[in-house]
Amino acid sequence: MQIDPIPALGAMPEAAPHQPHGPSFADLMGATADALTGALSRADALATDVASGKGSIADAAIARAKADVMLEVAAVAASRVSGAISALLQTQA
Repeated sequence: MQIDPIPALGAMPEAAPHQPHGPSFADLMGATADALTGALSRADALATDVASGKGSIADAAIARAKADVMLEVAAVAASRVSGAISALLQTQA
């Protein structure tokens, strides 16, 4: 029994230049840092208002809780990205 030869492949189509589909990773990290800074600044401003007798304790507490959650999510994401990069670098060795 003889195996039939594999036919030759046709010419590869010309590749289009790489066009990113969205913001870069650095842009996303910058936007995240800006959002965290804004949330923390808002929480601090509301806490200052409470201390000066002009603000609501509930509003300040909610703003601080939201900022804390954003910080926690960012910390977990950073940890996972760091772990993924470490795993990638270990597979290169």
